Amino acid sequence: MSLKQFLKSKSCLVHLILIVVSFLLLLVLSFFALKIYTRQGKEFIVPNLEGKSLMEIESIKEMSNFNLIIIDSIYKEDSPSGIVLTQEPIADSKVKKGRKIYVTITSASGDELNMPLCTDISLKTAVQSISDIGLRIGNITFIPGDISNVVVEQRKNGKKIRQNDKVKRGDVIDLVVEMNINNSTTNMPDILGKTEAEAERMLWSAGLNVGKKTFDGPKDFNHSRVVSYEPTFKGLTLGTTVSLHFINDTKKSYNKTLRDFEEQLILEQNNYVELEEGLEIDDSELW
Repeated sequence: MSLKQFLKSKSCLVHLILIVVSFLLLLVLSFFALKIYTRQGKEFIVPNLEGKSLMEIESIKEMSNFNLIIIDSIYKEDSPSGIVLTQEPIADSKVKKGRKIYVTITSASGDELNMPLCTDISLKTAVQSISDIGLRIGNITFIPGDISNVVVEQRKNGKKIRQNDKVKRGDVIDLVVEMNINNSTTNMPDILGKTEAEAERMLWSAGLNVGKKTFDGPKDFNHSRVVSYEPTFKGLTLGTTVSLHFINDTKKSYNKTLRDFEEQLILEQNNYVELEEGLEIDDSELW
């Protein structure tokens, strides 16, 4: 049989169909094999680990789909060790099986550190230096001087502490700050909606002390946020102690409480302005 006759024959058509079907079947099998290999379409929801202990996480069934990686540990006062502070990916993310979840946890005790030199610099710079290495600010005391907001002494447990003295992460450092008597006031920073760490740092930098802290619900490193504070004056004397109230931002009451306090602040400030204007008018009438 010649080639031309074979190409026109029924046998050639059958072979051609078999080749095309085989190719398509191989293509489909390769697609499904690749899909299984790369786990496409098979995603798992990341559980919320923040605020949970490592022991609790071990009992979470969904964690069998992931690998937990601890990338850092931070000392936190009044917090037990092994509590997750942050996680990446965040809760409710959809990821493939075997994905690594990176977490930061609390440590049992503070690492040993060298005390930085925080004298002869501004209070704001000192607060940043102390906070950045994991130390806390205790009491900020102001004394009369020629220059405002310059740190003149750093103390721990009532005793002077020098540069490079050994301290532990989480230790409390008190600061003595020089204050010009003609510039002894500061403005209340906008701490509403801030976390505990953010609010504390802003208050310290403004020359204010952190007082009593209350929490509506369990204390949470990432989600407890300031919804009110006392005193509410916009202008405060340096060294004033500010009390803080926190609510977890996942609670339904959070936004309403925050709005109510903001409205209260606006009303109080308007009343204060009206009072000042009234006093100015009375003074002018005396003359």
